[in-house]
Formats: sequence, structure tokens, C-alpha cells
Amino acid sequence: MRMDKAQRSLNYDATLVVDAGGGDWDLLELSQRVGPGGPEQQWAALNGAGRRQVRTAQGVSILGPEGDQRIGQGPQLRAGPLLAQLDRHYRISMDPRERVAGRRALKMTLQPLSEDRYGLRLWIDVDTGLPLRSERFGEDQQMLERRMVTRLLVHGFAGLSPAPVAAAISDNGWNLPAGFRLVGSALTVPGITGARQWVISDGVAWVSIYQMQLPPGLAVDSNGWRHGALSQVTVRQGDEWFYLLGDLPPETLLSVGRAASAGVH
Repeated sequence: MRMDKAQRSLNYDATLVVDAGGGDWDLLELSQRVGPGGPEQQWAALNGAGRRQVRTAQGVSILGPEGDQRIGQGPQLRAGPLLAQLDRHYRISMDPRERVAGRRALKMTLQPLSEDRYGLRLWIDVDTGLPLRSERFGEDQQMLERRMVTRLLVHGFAGLSPAPVAAAISDNGWNLPAGFRLVGSALTVPGITGARQWVISDGVAWVSIYQMQLPPGLAVDSNGWRHGALSQVTVRQGDEWFYLLGDLPPETLLSVGRAASAGVH
């Protein structure tokens, strides 16, 4: 809950390194400012591509040389309501204090109790509650993705921005994995005519589900992919395509996609 509060109320700048597999590290500059509409984050890749990502309560936008693009609607609920049930699906442990980026941190491990999701290790800043380091791991502790803050400049708390009001979301009778619930939905998706979007989460993993119809003769690549802890799969039901993106094993994403395609009318 302290981490959730910090992510909604703290102004800061940070340098972040990310390893999404293969040992190739990306270097990012991350900045967060909290205004009347809540927190706004800007991610800038330091690889010379001139591309930034902006995250607000309204969604995620990619700003780059190819033009600006909205890629999704933000979830309508914070993780808070899901946290009380985490111990039903993860074994949670806390380790002695360590140091990350020169700051005191508590290490928390969330080991999944089933194979349908990944595990997570978090190093949380003692002073602010911000996550300073994270590791996603799969079966047999296989490392999937690592992130670590190497520089953190805290400008102070801007006051706790209100959590978005929960929208009335129909679960459509979906048979979701245990612990997951619908936390957001949008009747329109920027840039995709006639598409809809849903967001599901268990408080640790987040999945976006897009439903769309394609013109006759067009198809979506259904082979899927995984990059680090992030996977993508596609499920087709008649003329409807369901595109899923999230930090779950591909097999779990497929089961969610089949549940969505069977439950949406």
C-alpha cells in the first residue's frame, strides 16, 4: 500500500536499466509529476531513437519520429483492492534490508502458488515506498526480466491524488484465472476503429485484451511472442479477433483469450 501511495503522489526523476532477456540492457530516463489529474510519467529511451512514452490516467501514448500514437486506455481501478487477496495466490516473504542505488530497501518476494503466472521480487525504498528494483521469474526461478533504478532524485510528495472512481464493469461471465478480475474497460480504442478493450489484473500481473473486427481478407499474426515477461497471443472467434498483451505465460494468456472470446457478445 505504501508503494501504491508513492506511485500516486511522489514527484521524482530516475535513471532505470532494464534487462528483458538476452543480457541486452536498455537505459531509460523516467520522470513523474503529479497534477490535478493524477500522476504523469514520461519514459525516454537513451538509445538515440528519439522515442518517449507518456503514461497518464487516460492511457499510454508513444511519442516518436514516426508520429504520436495512443496504445491503450488506463485501468479504472488501482491495485489496492486486489492486494488483500494476494496471499491466496502467492507465497509472500520479506527479507532483511539491502541497498539499491545507495538507498535502503526492503526485499519482498511473491512466489506464485500455481504455474499460470510468474513470480516477482521487489526491492522497495524504505524512505519513499518506490520500487527500486524488480525481477520477474518463471518456473525453476528462470529469470525473465530485471529492472533497477541506478539514480533517484526525489522532489517530494505532491499530495495524494485521488484514485480513479471505479467504473461499472461487467465481467461477462468470463472464466478468468483464480485471483484475476476486470479492473478497466473502454468502448473505444484510439487508432483502432470499432475496437474494445478490457484490463484484468491480480494485483501483480496486468493484461490488456483488445477485441476487433478486420476487413475481409485481412488477418492478425496468431503465432504470438514473448519478450522477457511480456507475452502476446491472438485468439479468433468467427469474425472477431482478440489480441492479448500482458506479463503472463503465453498459455495463460491463451486461456484468458478463449474465455473472453466465449463470453463477449
